[in-house]
Amino acid sequence: MGRQKADFLIKRYQIEHLVPLALTILSAYFWVNNFQQNWIYFSGLIINIIGLLIWWSAKITLAENWNAGYGKPRIKNLVTQGIYSKIGHPLYWGINLTLIGLSLIHLNIFLIIPSWVIVIYFFRRMRIEDKFLIKKLGKKYLEYKKRTWI
Repeated sequence: MGRQKADFLIKRYQIEHLVPLALTILSAYFWVNNFQQNWIYFSGLIINIIGLLIWWSAKITLAENWNAGYGKPRIKNLVTQGIYSKIGHPLYWGINLTLIGLSLIHLNIFLIIPSWVIVIYFFRRMRIEDKFLIKKLGKKYLEYKKRTWI
């Protein structure tokens, strides 16, 4: 399936909203059903909630500039407002923190392994996109990176 067709299907069926919504619901399920009074659970809960807040904020800020994080990077506009004015790659950071938090809340190997594979993928994706954006935007992107926290 070509990238344009895949992007069309993702946009057409609003799959870009489905993944964060599904992980938000899954997170809430694990908050309630795995409640424990220990520091690992509460650490995971805090990390998970922060991740969801960052992820949704980034998703809303990106709006039409969003594209699925696969294939060769693309850029429509450099987004520098909202959470993007504070954090570089907040969408990926939000996803990663959400999954790390879920791994701590629900200590299960069948959740931990896929979560960490995805986390590693998105850290790699951040480096790929940084190289692409430096090549494409040069000094403008480097100045933006200096103004962001991560």
